[in-house]
Amino acid sequence: MPLTQNPEDIKAFILAFSVSSFGYIFYHLITKSPSFLLWKSLSVNNARQIVIERLIGVFIFGFVSLIVIFYILHSDTIIYGTGLPNFKTFLWLIILSSIIIPMNYYNSKNSENLEQYPMIRNNEWTYSLVILSSISWIAYLFAYEFMFRGFLLFSSLPLFGLWPSILLNTGVYSLVHIPKGNKETLGAIPFGILISYLSIETGTFWIAFCAHVILALSNEWFSLRAHPEMFLKKPSGT
Repeated sequence: MPLTQNPEDIKAFILAFSVSSFGYIFYHLITKSPSFLLWKSLSVNNARQIVIERLIGVFIFGFVSLIVIFYILHSDTIIYGTGLPNFKTFLWLIILSSIIIPMNYYNSKNSENLEQYPMIRNNEWTYSLVILSSISWIAYLFAYEFMFRGFLLFSSLPLFGLWPSILLNTGVYSLVHIPKGNKETLGAIPFGILISYLSIETGTFWIAFCAHVILALSNEWFSLRAHPEMFLKKPSGT
């Protein structure tokens, strides 16, 4: 039996689950389609393709979620964890950063990691490319985490309670990592459980968003530094 039988709560969860599951499938079909992959493979400079891939995610995960919330549910995003960060949020971010950053520093030198990251495979990076990649990562992860640890997680709480909601969220989150390999799929389980719990504990999705940004950007920057075939071009005149 669900914790609530409110039709609006049930409707919200069904829509959130549909957006997160079918939305990601649709995103995967677009970005992994033969034509899209061919377009990426034919380009020596794939920065544009990676940025476009992330912007597709911003639209599917972020804008579609907002359209559903505002125009179908006639609701407010604050119900789904967009309230202002609190002291707990900042405290947990400090703790998580002290774990994530050193972990990424040591993992960045791993050959398996360098085969995938940085996702932009340019040999020569400029500071403007670093900034562009970072902004596109932040935009993508904002939409991604709002969908998973905002809309889906907080809509499931009234129906299933704390731990079933966390396990459901982590299960979906882990499944979408399958295309990235077993290591990331399995690694998404403890990270998903922790970040879902902390999102509920702090009452916002900001902890998940910020932690994921720290994870993604530190990995990209450390991987760029460690990659034997990539380098950061210094601005002219320096």
